[in-house]
Amino acid sequence: MDVFVARQPIFDSHQHVYGYELLYRSGSSNVYEGTDGSQASLSVIRNAFLMLGPQALTGRKKAFINFTKDLLLSGVALSLPQDQTVVEILEDIEPDESLLNACRDLKQAGFTLALDDYTLANTTQESFLQLADIVKVDFKLTSEQDRWKVVKQLSGHSKQLLAEKVETRQEFKDAANRGYALFQGYFFSKPVIVSGKDIPTIKLNYMQVVKEVNRRELDFYQLEKVIKQDTSLCYTLLNYINSAYFGLREHITSIRHAMVLLGESEVRKWASLVLFTFIGNDRPPEVIVTSLIRARMCEALANHCGLKGCDSELFFVGMFSMLDVLIGRPLREILGSMRLSEEVKNALLGMKSKYREVFELVVNYQNGNWERFERSAKKLSLNETIAPKLYLESVDWADRIASLKSDPEAAAAS
Repeated sequence: MDVFVARQPIFDSHQHVYGYELLYRSGSSNVYEGTDGSQASLSVIRNAFLMLGPQALTGRKKAFINFTKDLLLSGVALSLPQDQTVVEILEDIEPDESLLNACRDLKQAGFTLALDDYTLANTTQESFLQLADIVKVDFKLTSEQDRWKVVKQLSGHSKQLLAEKVETRQEFKDAANRGYALFQGYFFSKPVIVSGKDIPTIKLNYMQVVKEVNRRELDFYQLEKVIKQDTSLCYTLLNYINSAYFGLREHITSIRHAMVLLGESEVRKWASLVLFTFIGNDRPPEVIVTSLIRARMCEALANHCGLKGCDSELFFVGMFSMLDVLIGRPLREILGSMRLSEEVKNALLGMKSKYREVFELVVNYQNGNWERFERSAKKLSLNETIAPKLYLESVDWADRIASLKSDPEAAAAS
């Protein structure tokens, strides 16, 4: 059975990733309900967790997994790492003594329990509420008044409140100020537009280097000169070239040597990639990771979508798709000053482009929008069963690249 799994980040109040909820689809149909939901969750556990290892999709972070009644009673959760697994109890599960005992066993074994889609009106959740460590409140399904009533009701209890489907930064700020500790949704990917004079000088400098990298005719000498002006940039670039991704036999200690080995196409990607991570220093790290996953998966899909030879440009489509979030200026304005092809710019701006459909397919997969993903795959005549493998590889690559700057030792070991 083909198992389609994506991950959605869950943040703390500092916008650091606390864990990931695993979004899944099994075969060619959407997320199953009831007994089929058990099979789908079990497929995720077997394929994406036990076979690949607990860190394949979530790194060192917690994995939130939906558990149906059958799965809770089966005890399958006990085969998972208790310090990394969050067992989500679905909102439509009717509690009985056997279920409550199963949940007590999980708590005693050290698992974290989360109560999904909690509402004041759903009295069937009361028994589970006493056992839950995390209580999830869907901000799309609850009124503003009820969201704050939940905070008041659970005040003084040793539970973390998780605001789910938080789509704007204002919702995030309001929820954090009211007492919510964890946050899930796409608020982190929304740009905050600032005036040009408020953009830090260091970001403008890095953007200038990105422009230099994307010149039609690359000047290695000039590029090396610019890179060498920033010690931390040099260090990170060399960490990257010496990582397992390139598999070079000799250790590279010179920027010029690295450029010669890589060649012009890879140098553009290599330098842009690392510069990109520096530009995002003051943004949630997940913005960078999300962009890198898109870049890698777009690139990997080129040969499968009749776009052979376009892999580098597809890489830039994915990587630059959140530049407005990183810079704080409208994307159209940023792209207007960059030397990118019209196809790349059009794809990023939502216009008709041979790259746009690939980009939309990747974003739909990444967000777990399975119906839209299927439609995109059909338009591209893509065998959609290759997507899970490419996604997992892209997640692994993005996580390793993101660690090059923050944790050089881990990167060197990867």
